[in-house]
Amino acid sequence: MNQHPRYFSLTVLLFAGLLLFSACDRNTVFGGLLSTPKLTPREAYLAALDSTGLANTQLGKAWRRAGSRALADSVLTQPPFRETGYFRAEDPDAIAYRMELKTGELLKMKLVTTPDSIRYFVDLFRDESTDSTVNFRHLLNTEEDQTDSLDFEVEEAGTYILRIQPELLASTRYTLDLIVQPVYGAFPVSGKQNRDIWSFFGDPRDGGKRDHKGIDIFARRGTPVVAAVDGMVRSVRDRGLGGKQVWLSDPVRHQSLYYAHLDSQLVREGQMVKAGDTLGLVGNTGNARNTRPHLHFGIYRRGYGAIDPHPYVAFQTDKTPGVRADTAQLGNIARVRRSNTRLSAAPQSRSRQLATLDRYLPLEVLAASANWYRVRSPQGLAGYLPANALENLNRSIGNLSLDRPVELLQAPTSEAAPVAALPADTKVDVVGISGDYRLIRDPDGATAWMMATPE
Repeated sequence: MNQHPRYFSLTVLLFAGLLLFSACDRNTVFGGLLSTPKLTPREAYLAALDSTGLANTQLGKAWRRAGSRALADSVLTQPPFRETGYFRAEDPDAIAYRMELKTGELLKMKLVTTPDSIRYFVDLFRDESTDSTVNFRHLLNTEEDQTDSLDFEVEEAGTYILRIQPELLASTRYTLDLIVQPVYGAFPVSGKQNRDIWSFFGDPRDGGKRDHKGIDIFARRGTPVVAAVDGMVRSVRDRGLGGKQVWLSDPVRHQSLYYAHLDSQLVREGQMVKAGDTLGLVGNTGNARNTRPHLHFGIYRRGYGAIDPHPYVAFQTDKTPGVRADTAQLGNIARVRRSNTRLSAAPQSRSRQLATLDRYLPLEVLAASANWYRVRSPQGLAGYLPANALENLNRSIGNLSLDRPVELLQAPTSEAAPVAALPADTKVDVVGISGDYRLIRDPDGATAWMMATPE
């Protein structure tokens, strides 16, 4: 593994040891606070840090800031999604994933961590920010004893953010899987699937005089129509535009499922049914008499009227893309292979461009998704690059023989703290460039920054 630029002082290392010692007996330090029912596990952890005075230390403050920064700088993604990432003990950090979800979808998260003894805090938020305010409303969190999975039913379409953060002083790797499935587990027409939906919610009807209030699923006459969810048959009737129809009540969500244009109805009012039970047979009664047989399927929610039923029943793949980028690079420093390399907001070629990176710029490899790396620049800018846009630091890009003593820096900025010094006549390899600074490797193999022309 490539070494990171040297930037730890003896004070920080001693403090890290103190925190590790304090965290050894979690039952003693955190026991009472974690049982507080009004606090999320992360809030309880922060309260415990505060009670011991650790929250006001530099590392404690950095850990708190990392959680807030992750929400503000969340990574845009869309399920199905898989990412394998790495957190370093000496660098408190968090990551948040932003996604657009629809009413009727079920978000499913799985998190595998190594080692599995490390505590992770997983929280789901809804972004309710406006042009003038920032507001991330907390919705859900995993429990302390089960952080490996989370299911969330979307009741309101919008932007959602999933944040994960390990405890302090934990070097750990994680693999996150995100998939979306329909809330209802049974497709309304037996043996059919998404491709058999030929007309969608909101499509114009009667020359644009009205909108379609559901979806049309085409099938042969007599194909069984089934309950998408457990419920009670509220109405069985034959009238109006819908012809022969069945209304099924979903008491959990306070909404009714509407099955129309049936050839025949096979249930009675008041009957309790399970998901998958047959309600009737596909036909073309009502105003569908001049069209091919199909089921008109709609959902009506109390207080809302007709809502889009498609997300409730349209199945999506439950297979996440495999990680093809080399995960052995996680936690390493690599550099940009070519000039004018595009840094993207998401691991997709058409995603928003964040910046153009110069050749030889060193980057920390934070995570891998498909054939992309999520990276962070020395200035703190994070984004995604194709895996083949990076190269390791094994090969030097130049050599220097120092003609005077040189102070080595933690980062390529004028405010960076010095971490070491090299005497005159020391020969070093240049392995990266950031503006007027050079990332060098000294004779011992350690890396640090120096001015290109030290004064």
